[in-house]
Amino acid sequence: MASKGYKKVNRPRSSAGNRGAKWALLIALALLVGMVVLLARLTAEKNSQPSAPSSGQTEARGVEKPPEKQPVSPEFQFYTLLPKEGNQPPRPVAQEDEVPDEAPAEQPELKSEARYVLQAGSFSKARDAEARKAELALLGVESRINAVDVSGQRYHRVMLGPLPGKEITALRRQLDQAGIETTEPRRSDG
Repeated sequence: MASKGYKKVNRPRSSAGNRGAKWALLIALALLVGMVVLLARLTAEKNSQPSAPSSGQTEARGVEKPPEKQPVSPEFQFYTLLPKEGNQPPRPVAQEDEVPDEAPAEQPELKSEARYVLQAGSFSKARDAEARKAELALLGVESRINAVDVSGQRYHRVMLGPLPGKEITALRRQLDQAGIETTEPRRSDG
């Protein structure tokens, strides 16, 4: 009998061109991985170096970096800042024949039986005068507001008194300690 023969099919063998393409792809992939690793190392080295160059070094572009600014503290200390900055007015120079005043100016003699008034402020806005009156009330000082017209402008004066002369001196000292300036005592008419 006839042998059943299977027909032999010739399969094409892979050509040398396909093998070369596979090797080229493998080499390109290896180079890409190598470059990623190299960039990762360079980045890690750059991050581990100190960011500010030393005083004589410059950047690659040849430009020196300005020094980093220190953060500003939230507290503003005006009275310590001014002397450091040199923003002080010039001090008067004493003449050779002048004698410097060592004693503070004397307050006028107040008669203890006479009555005096003090002015603790004069304001163009009524609300500012009310604020001063409230400030005085917190100190335990009774005051009143007088509205006056001066040269067509309305002012609100905060007045204290009339008080005896012996109380005026103590009251002025108390207000000076609280930072409230007053006028010189004036004798009350009433």
